[in-house]
Amino acid sequence: MTIAGKIGIAICAILLLITHSVMSGSEDNTDYRRTGSIGLIETAYSTGKIVRGDKIFYNLQAVLDPGSLPEEYKAGGESIIRSGTPFVNEALDNWEMMSPAQQATAAALLARPDNDSVYISPDSHFAIHYNIGGSNGVPPEDLDASGVPDYVERIGIYADSSYRRYHNNLGYYPPPSDIDSLYDIHLLYLGNAYGVTIRESAGDSAWQDYGSHIQIHNNFSFAPPNDDPEGTVIGAQKVTVAHEYFHATQMAYAYKGGDDLWWTEGSAVFFENDVYDEVNDHYYYLPYFFNYPDTFLIDTSYLGSYLHNYSTFVWPEYLAKKFGVEIIRSVWEHLRYYDPLTAMDSALYPFGKDMKNVFPEFTLWNYFTRNRYDTAFHDDGADYPLIVVGPVVPSCPFTGVMPIIPPDGLASNYIVTYPDTTVNGVLVIDFDGDNTVQWGFSYATVKDAQIEAVPACEVDYLGRTNCGIYDFVRYDSLIFVPCVVSQWQDDNLYLFSTTIHPFGDIDGSGAVNVLDISYLVNYLYKGGARPVYDIRMGDPDCNGHINILDISYIISYLYRGGPEPCAYRP
Repeated sequence: MTIAGKIGIAICAILLLITHSVMSGSEDNTDYRRTGSIGLIETAYSTGKIVRGDKIFYNLQAVLDPGSLPEEYKAGGESIIRSGTPFVNEALDNWEMMSPAQQATAAALLARPDNDSVYISPDSHFAIHYNIGGSNGVPPEDLDASGVPDYVERIGIYADSSYRRYHNNLGYYPPPSDIDSLYDIHLLYLGNAYGVTIRESAGDSAWQDYGSHIQIHNNFSFAPPNDDPEGTVIGAQKVTVAHEYFHATQMAYAYKGGDDLWWTEGSAVFFENDVYDEVNDHYYYLPYFFNYPDTFLIDTSYLGSYLHNYSTFVWPEYLAKKFGVEIIRSVWEHLRYYDPLTAMDSALYPFGKDMKNVFPEFTLWNYFTRNRYDTAFHDDGADYPLIVVGPVVPSCPFTGVMPIIPPDGLASNYIVTYPDTTVNGVLVIDFDGDNTVQWGFSYATVKDAQIEAVPACEVDYLGRTNCGIYDFVRYDSLIFVPCVVSQWQDDNLYLFSTTIHPFGDIDGSGAVNVLDISYLVNYLYKGGARPVYDIRMGDPDCNGHINILDISYIISYLYRGGPEPCAYRP
């Protein structure tokens, strides 16, 4: 793409931003910018009111002791914090940024709570610490008259179930143990936070493993509704235990924080749904992915929100369905030594794949949700919101389509169009992306709710492709998904056009002539290249076979007034 072309695209893209409201997709317009303490703290930091050390400390208070926050950060209608683990890790990673007084307070917050009772889980893997009364007291209900509140017993059951899934079924290492063989879970009041995994001392492995303990809310009275048939509180207990214990399991391999947050949280959310599929609490995160497909998959701070990290569970969900759930453990095994993207390439290597050549298929899957759902894609896709689409091109072929919001690294656009049935032939895709990044391109055709997905249309190192769709007028709609498969650069530009090549254009020149006869002879009898764009282009007599009769057919058409080449339509 030329410099002049890029400048032109940039100007047009800016103008098209004004029309962003025409983009269609999820009916949930939830914005990344949230009210609540975390949002207020982020606003104060981004506007220069507080320094980063203050932000880190206040975030930690918002999770572990919200009542101690300065009044200006105590939000009415406090927003929910599904997992406080990222905020704890941020404090531990940047301890020196806090003042000595803040460090002393933070150390007290991160210490193990002093609960007055303990319950050993049925499988004897967990010690559940709890209080009977006071602000940290659990609900007293004890329907089985065991002497242990039902709330506590359920935590033990859900922890054992998570243990069996992660370690017995899937073969993950257990977290490093402390002074005994029991993993400690503490129940206490955490404001509006579901739970938190607190990293402690380093383990004794050759890699960067860590021990930890978990804190979980003592009543979940604030939890928003979920789909658990046993009730909202029980559903919140289930997913919190599964989520936070997977964080503890992750630390048996390597502590990953900061820029790797998208994967640590995304995989934890994936497993809370894997262990407790009936709850669907993770549906709350979906708008933060499906409303922003143009945003970096690996972004950890988009518009100051941490919720995008949780929404990335759709990526391990894709990996698990495509390659088996064991691939997630393989990624974590490689994470002992590598960053997440390198670890994913290593995990995909036995399948003859890497992230760059599977990411286009993943982006295509994300289109087929809600009323577009198909069982070939996300298992729960019928419940997912629609991905934001833009632009919608009324008629195909078209020329000069540009991005409304250009995609970042590891992000995508969705372009929907409808065939002009007055033209016929093979639709040639001419995509030209900015050559400072690597591109992928996928597409799908839809006819009478039947989907044909093409997960990879080859893109060269200059960002160009020219695939073809044979007999494209047969379809009701076409979905094109350009994506950036490299992790860098934001707002990457492209030009996208389509043209029609007639049937019989075997060499892909755009016209039917004597060169097509030579090309077909060479293909049939001299080991030459296949017909360009689609093998069926070598079947101009449209009988379903490519042979000498097709050569005669083109000769008759060109020199004897014979019928035009046609489409094979069995």
